[in-house]
Amino acid sequence: MSEDLNRPMVIRGLEAGATVWVNAAFRKSTGLSAADLAERPFAEWVDPSGREELEAILRCGQDGRFWTGHTTRNGAPLTLAVTARQTPEGWTVCGRFHPDDGILDAYAEEFDRGTVAGTLETIARIVEDQNPGYRCSILLKNRDRFARGAGPSLPEEYNAAIDGEEIGPAVGSCGTAIYWNAPVIVEDIQADPLWRQFAELAENAGVAACWSHPFTNSAGEVLGALALYAPRPEAPTEEQLSGLRAAARMTGLAVERGRVEEALREQRRREAELEEQLRQAAKMEALGVLAGGVAHDFNNLLTTISGNAELALLDLPPEHEVREMLDRIVLTSQRAGDFCSQMLAYAGRGAIRTRRIEVNALLVEVRDLAHVALTKKTSLVFSLHDEPVHVEADENQLLQVVLSLVTNAAEAIGDDEGRILVSTQVVDLDSAALGQMYFDASSRPGRYVRLAVADDGAGMDDETLARIFDPFFTTKFTGRGLGLAAVTGILRRHQGAIRVESEPGRGSSFEVFLPAVAPPVQEHVEVEGGEVPRPGAGRVLVVDDEDGPREVFRLALEGGGFTVVEAVDGEDAVRVFAREGAALDCVLLDLSMPRLSGHEVLQEIRRIRDDVPVVLISGYNEDSILDRLDGAPIGAVLRKPVALSVLVDTIRNVAASRARQALGG
Repeated sequence: MSEDLNRPMVIRGLEAGATVWVNAAFRKSTGLSAADLAERPFAEWVDPSGREELEAILRCGQDGRFWTGHTTRNGAPLTLAVTARQTPEGWTVCGRFHPDDGILDAYAEEFDRGTVAGTLETIARIVEDQNPGYRCSILLKNRDRFARGAGPSLPEEYNAAIDGEEIGPAVGSCGTAIYWNAPVIVEDIQADPLWRQFAELAENAGVAACWSHPFTNSAGEVLGALALYAPRPEAPTEEQLSGLRAAARMTGLAVERGRVEEALREQRRREAELEEQLRQAAKMEALGVLAGGVAHDFNNLLTTISGNAELALLDLPPEHEVREMLDRIVLTSQRAGDFCSQMLAYAGRGAIRTRRIEVNALLVEVRDLAHVALTKKTSLVFSLHDEPVHVEADENQLLQVVLSLVTNAAEAIGDDEGRILVSTQVVDLDSAALGQMYFDASSRPGRYVRLAVADDGAGMDDETLARIFDPFFTTKFTGRGLGLAAVTGILRRHQGAIRVESEPGRGSSFEVFLPAVAPPVQEHVEVEGGEVPRPGAGRVLVVDDEDGPREVFRLALEGGGFTVVEAVDGEDAVRVFAREGAALDCVLLDLSMPRLSGHEVLQEIRRIRDDVPVVLISGYNEDSILDRLDGAPIGAVLRKPVALSVLVDTIRNVAASRARQALGG
């Protein structure tokens, strides 16, 4: 038996007096009107087996379906498939003739295969071409509401009004058809209770009858409904019913296929994004290793240069003409050391000292510092979160991030008039949001402090955006460009992320996200008084595989009153310490050495003698190495290049502390 829309159907509540809707086929098959059915409860109209199944569904409290015989006026029962569902108004049933029909009619015409929307538009026009003077609409099911599919000949006001309306058991022809997954024929919209809430809308649209058919996917899930509107009250012909049925079947296939294709396109897009993120991560990791290695070697050279200049200054009288040149060497070395700090920050290897920082208060300091980079035509505006916002961060590095972004914004504005807006906000980020950002590998979903710097300057094109975080890349001049690269390294160390939006001529927006934390707890700390003794002599083992820094350290410490023993690498350090360890007051130990690393040397030293003070020094202070020291006591950590006065004072203080502990027993 082939299915058509002109099959018996009834929709009603369970109690007497409930609203009842029946189609013409039901009235013809049973001889009963809606008024007749409303006089008695639904259970009295069905056979005993149907009543038992209905009661079982009601007891269970879940929607259900069963077959039953429905009483007719002439006494011969009409077999219906009954679906019982809970609605906001209570239990409602839909009874309809439900043949098991697997026949699928197909269109011979081709339709647009580009998008779901284009396909639906084509199907609607095909239906209208087959039914001149009639209008077709396709409504999709979006959870429990309508979503616009197509309605090419219906007024825009009508389509817009239906879009987003809640689907229900008596919501027009399409809403009812979707809800019950059953065809619905309304021959007179103005007289039919299903259309009560849309009657005026339909009249204004010039439609008087509506015949709807639901469409499903291959699993039988309802995706929406296709409707044919007549300009006057009337019933559909058999030909119209057959065409509508075929169109609904084709629409279900098209929507299901289109959604699968859209899901595949989204999957491919996401895979391409992930591939690009992995490519960027690999590039940044490689550049980070390179930057870290260069900074380490460069700092060793700077230590030799600045150290020898400082030693030479110690031997010259105050008025000597060479002193000014040596001072310049020391100052330039310090600036080069700062440059190395930026490289280490980019590589994610710089030392950080974190504490809980109130970001809004920190930005007050930026206000004065940043004005140096601004012209008189550029205004710096702050829009800060109403409440204090805290992050766990290194204060100096966070300042570097903000100043780099403000400086970058100022350079984008140049000599033109412009505005830089610095703002803070607390936001919640999920994995999807973090996936759209740069350098989010260590970031986790949660609450973040958003620190944004936006400008109305020149903006950037896509090619520039793809390279702005590369070291030494700049659109202004060569030889610079570490500012933004260092920002990324700092954010990686703080488990943060950054998002950039820019358009040529429209300005840029840099959004930095750092994990939000609770405010710090104020603690009262008692400080014990007393001066630390500063002995002027002692025996120090200096371990460094670089001849230049080791020689500088030896001369500086000897000038400070210490006796120095040297070791040229890790293995040599272990041999020397095994021979002279008992007489040593301190060890100055380089971290990065061949054969045995500073970490391995430290373990051997602790095995031989666990109370000797050790000062670590390195071209880069790697927190990862310090974390692997298993809690071994460290006197201090220094970074190359280090001022020789700082080096000597550090060794004095560490040795004095050990001496005081020994005297205290």
